[in-house]
Amino acid sequence: MNTSHQIKLRRLKAATLIGTAIALGLTFASPALSQQQPVSTANAATSIQVLERAQVDALLTAPDTVVFIDLRRADEIAASGSLPVFLNIQISELDRFLNFIPRDRGIVTLSNHGGRAQRGASLLAERGYRVLGAAGVLDYQEQGGTLYGRRFDTPAIPGVVTAGTRVEVVREGFAATEGPVALADGALAFTENSANRVVRIGSDGAVSTLVAEAGGPNALAISQQGAIIAVQTASPAIAVIAPSTRVLASSYNGRPFGRINDLALAQTGDIYFTDPGVVPVSPAGQPRIQPDTGLYHLSSDGTVTLVASDIRRPNGVALSPNELTLYVADSWGRQLIAYSVATDGGLSNRRPFASLAGFAELPEGPTSGADGIVVDSEGRVYVATRAGVEVFSERGEALGVIALPKQPQNLAFAGPERSHLYVVGRGSVFRIPTLARAVNRPGK
Repeated sequence: MNTSHQIKLRRLKAATLIGTAIALGLTFASPALSQQQPVSTANAATSIQVLERAQVDALLTAPDTVVFIDLRRADEIAASGSLPVFLNIQISELDRFLNFIPRDRGIVTLSNHGGRAQRGASLLAERGYRVLGAAGVLDYQEQGGTLYGRRFDTPAIPGVVTAGTRVEVVREGFAATEGPVALADGALAFTENSANRVVRIGSDGAVSTLVAEAGGPNALAISQQGAIIAVQTASPAIAVIAPSTRVLASSYNGRPFGRINDLALAQTGDIYFTDPGVVPVSPAGQPRIQPDTGLYHLSSDGTVTLVASDIRRPNGVALSPNELTLYVADSWGRQLIAYSVATDGGLSNRRPFASLAGFAELPEGPTSGADGIVVDSEGRVYVATRAGVEVFSERGEALGVIALPKQPQNLAFAGPERSHLYVVGRGSVFRIPTLARAVNRPGK
């Protein structure tokens, strides 16, 4: 089912839920009742429906007909997060803000759990508002829902970040964020795969399209000459997409690639890239099926060499500052993998580099969620995993984990002096001021 159909289905469910609420008498009162004596809050609260996650999700897709009001303190929201809300107000102050709450839309109230939200919903119902229900955001999260707005601070990681450095939300709402890379002016470029474009975010937060119709771009690199090189997924290839366009590789031994994911560009012009393949659909309740995969070396003369076909799910890839080591993430593996890079660009001496904290054994199979990799000027290695951003020393020692509001997918240093770690994932862009600096070379 495509996204547009999913949204239509959710809106239909939302409309059905609103209609059902009205049919069940959950409107509680007409505007005229605001002139009557309030009923017992305790009795009214018990009649307010506490919504489950699926009901909340359906109503979130109908912002033109439903508004959410969070009744918690600011410190509670900062500690746990919330949902997109119209208003954050304490129950004791509801009466003062009634004129700001729309009467032409349904109301859902929020608290940590359903009790407080029910009480606030009852007060609004007594005053004639069309209340659809109450929800507990912690209950919603326990049922698998994603919360937003929680404050995330970093732990102390020597040379990387001081304790309490805030993870900043730059922008949200993009379609499939991936492949961040620094531009020459310090701005960030990244791919919006589903929108088929490369996006630029300036230091002032201004967003613009850098490259449109980019072939379903996923990962990016900047050459010594300033050309933008991309992994393309619409028709799998490694290609130059700006300022001109040119395909560098689209097959190996006459066989097209599956679904290329990430790349690392050496100063020699050699490119290393991963192809995790297209995962076949597994029968319900069965372990996932292993796809055909590959780690490839594309030399500057255009020769493609298959380095490894036995990495279960090769994903992120990056070079050390001296370009003598290549790091590869295995999304289904426990270990980050390292290779030695020869003078001719060839790879050898495959070895485990570091153990990932994000690794877990799940019903469908083992996974770490290991995705993008970036390396700083001191050789520290940063990996996006299920746990957040995991940081390792150049010897593979675990230095710390930076938790994020959403599971990260890829990361890069950009901004002033390239001293901000930008992390993208699940439609969001985050920024973390760091003590560390990028490697002194073009992006990736």
